[in-house]
Amino acid sequence: MDCKANDIGATNQVIAEYYYAVGFDALIANPFIGWKEGLKPIFDVAHRLQRGVILLVYMSHKGAVEGYGQTIIDAETGQKTPQYIAFAKKALRYEASGVVVGATYPEKVREVHAILDEKIPIFSPGIGAQGGEITAALEAGSRYLIVGRSIAQAKNPAEAAKEIRDLAGLRK
Repeated sequence: MDCKANDIGATNQVIAEYYYAVGFDALIANPFIGWKEGLKPIFDVAHRLQRGVILLVYMSHKGAVEGYGQTIIDAETGQKTPQYIAFAKKALRYEASGVVVGATYPEKVREVHAILDEKIPIFSPGIGAQGGEITAALEAGSRYLIVGRSIAQAKNPAEAAKEIRDLAGLRK
């Protein structure tokens, strides 16, 4: 569920319970809210129900740099670091089920993949409609491609899906 949960803990807990109850296997959460009384209730519900939490590490739109690309002072190390790098490290610490990094920024996908290795998969939106390229995203370390508009807005959605499948090397 691409809800980008981003509220206080009590609200996030209810959000998670409802989405999981209607059948979603995982939800996307925004790590800007922090752990205590932010993300922790989502992870608690997910663990109890054996569901997933995918953290939003770097979005696919042009304005992402204003938040996810900003330089911060890491609270633990005191070092300057990009926000998205701090989020990738938190994904490891929180044992997230996955992270989102926009395919429109393959260099960011590559950096995050270097941190996560193969421990946490990268989901990459922005393929096609926003300019992200399948090959670049996969080579950088994306494991799942989000291609909704490329299919939904195509004149022939079935053909578009087949082309994407073939480009990604997923031939039947």
